[in-house]
Amino acid sequence: MEQLIPKFYSKLIDWNNPTDPLLKMVKKDNCENIVMDYEVSDPIGDKPKTVIPGLIHRYPDRVLLNLTQYCAIHCRFCFRKNLLTGKIPKIDLKKIFSYLKSHKEIWEVILSGGDPLIMKPEFLKKIIKEINKITHVKTLRIHTRIPVVDPTIISKNSLIQLFEKSLSRDKKLVIVVHVNHAKEITKEFQTVVKKFQKIGAIILSQSVLLKDVNNDPKTLTELFRKLIESGVKPYYLHHLDPAKGTHHFRVSIEEGKKIFSSLRGNLSGICLPEYMVEIPGGLGKIPVQWLKKTSPKIYTAKNFEGKDVKYIDFA
Repeated sequence: MEQLIPKFYSKLIDWNNPTDPLLKMVKKDNCENIVMDYEVSDPIGDKPKTVIPGLIHRYPDRVLLNLTQYCAIHCRFCFRKNLLTGKIPKIDLKKIFSYLKSHKEIWEVILSGGDPLIMKPEFLKKIIKEINKITHVKTLRIHTRIPVVDPTIISKNSLIQLFEKSLSRDKKLVIVVHVNHAKEITKEFQTVVKKFQKIGAIILSQSVLLKDVNNDPKTLTELFRKLIESGVKPYYLHHLDPAKGTHHFRVSIEEGKKIFSSLRGNLSGICLPEYMVEIPGGLGKIPVQWLKKTSPKIYTAKNFEGKDVKYIDFA
């Protein structure tokens, strides 16, 4: 994955400070060439849960649409970093929407990628039009980093107006912005949040716990408070997925638990996200606090299907 940093985000970085957290997240590092034995190309098990190319059905009531392999920025820790080819994958939309229509249990469609808001407005409008036709789908969720790394794209492509005019009134729009540090919360970001809220969207955030970026209570407290002050509800704090070449970002389960436990009580409950870990192989997410240590570096828990699962901590 080549280095890609938008001009907007570049201006937020202190290029003279090698420990700047934003710099660490986006500057290519030689550490990425060190691939540990446990690191894989598909760390969360997208492939075994792909029912049709571009469509992942991991949980009963929701599906994930991967419509692009392009992002506005290349985050060096990304769990799909090995899949970002900068191309539109070959997908059969007719088959995808036929599947959605025939599976009445699907309540939510999640647009992911890559970054769905990087796609051409005409294509997004086409996707929304098809989703509008499916009566049992009530929620359209979008995962994006665009409001953080290059909010100018939102206005340039008139995305607020596109969703306001195109999405049916019986569907709820949910925007999940990926934010990892308080320095990423700019006035421009806050303006985008307010505009999405004006059209009735719910705004959530998700973050990744990253070594030397945000793995301390003070940094996370500042981030989560600033999100709430900006009108964004912290949703998930992710334990790092084992993507290739990301070991230098890894925090141990025990350290993560200690950090997160220190937040509870000292940080308002409205600011607290759920601290989650994805079990490799497509077994789904589990709250980290549920993990029980059974032997050195080995943790067990039950997943959403009630199955006993094992997580190995390689930190």
